[in-house]
Formats: sequence, structure tokens, C-alpha cells
Amino acid sequence: MLRRPSGPGRDKMPYGQKIVPKFIIYAAEGLQKVDTKGWRLRIEGNVEKPLSLAYSDLLELASDRGRFDFHCVTGWSVMGRVWEGISLKHLIHMAKPRPSVNWVAIVSTGGYTTVIPLEESLRDESMVALLLDGRPLPEENGYPARIFIPSLYGWKHAKWVEKIVLLDEYVDGYWEALSYHERGRVSLEERFKVRNVEVAREGRLLGKPRPLKPGTILE
Repeated sequence: MLRRPSGPGRDKMPYGQKIVPKFIIYAAEGLQKVDTKGWRLRIEGNVEKPLSLAYSDLLELASDRGRFDFHCVTGWSVMGRVWEGISLKHLIHMAKPRPSVNWVAIVSTGGYTTVIPLEESLRDESMVALLLDGRPLPEENGYPARIFIPSLYGWKHAKWVEKIVLLDEYVDGYWEALSYHERGRVSLEERFKVRNVEVAREGRLLGKPRPLKPGTILE
């Protein structure tokens, strides 16, 4: 069933955003080439049942489909694309997270990291996306799998994802360590941090930040 967005919708552009016809491609760790023969998606951390899923496993599980908008924190938006994959809620529940879990860390094959509030990961429209507009994800858009959460800005939508880690406490990912917001909700314009002692943990990083590489426009 094709779902419509429940967050900022196509009838109302979020403040500070401008529609563009195609994705502008950013890759802090450089574009990745992933061979699905050896690739697996792992779900681990504070869970009772860690998972390791091959690409074929994910294709069999894929039943989530929706027409959603994508909003980049730098001010551009791509509207009404069809995303397909597996509900993040379903994958997280399969791994049986312990009650103390509050955050979901994402790790990509190239070392990129980001962190997402558990409640945003459990939204119905949040998914591990495998297809875009009916076709496998283009390489530059994260093939074979990427995170897609339309309620959050695009830096939270990690591409070439290989690991989902359930955490009790917040840790900075790549952009969060460079002062991007802990949560990144589009509806609240959470672009950059105002240091929140209830959320942030100074000095704790999810991996070591790398030197910044500029975005590459491929389309």
C-alpha cells in the first residue's frame, strides 16, 4: 500500500527549504561501491537477539512503500519520490531491544556515522530503503541499503548502511560532532545544536570524525 507522509507534507514546504528537481549528492566518506555478495546488515547493541541479514533477506522482508519528501539541512528538498524497503520498527522489534534503549546509531560501510532518537526510528514511515521509484537504489543514493526517515533532515539518512546499533545513551556521529543537531527533526527546524545537557554527552563520539569533504553534485 502506498502511504503518504505524516510529517511535513507536500502541501506545505518546511521553512527555509527550496524544491530542486534532483538529489544533490553528499558523501562525507566518499562514494561507496558495495558488493552485495559479501555485504550484510547487522543489528546489534543493547538487544536480546542480534541480527545479521543478507541483501536477499532484506528483499524478502521488504513490504514498506510510501511517497515521501526528502529535506536536506542545507535548504533543498526533493518532493514526492517513492521509497520502498523494510520498516525500521519491524527490524528493531525483531532484534528485541532492551527497555533502556533510547537511541539508534547508524554505521555505513565507509565509516560514516549518525545517531537517531528511538522514537523517530519507530515511526511508521521510517525504513531501511532498498528501492527508489521502483528500482534498486542508485549507487550514489546508497545502494544496497540506506536509512530513510522523512521526519528528519537528510544527514540522518545514512547511505550504504551496514550496522544499526541500539544504544541507551546518546553519542555524537560524524555531523553531530561538528555541531549538527542531536535529533534533526524537520518540523522543528533542528539543524544545529544548542547544547542540551539532557541529551548530549561531551567527548563521546561514535567513531572518530574525518576531515570534511565537500558535497559532490552528480545530478
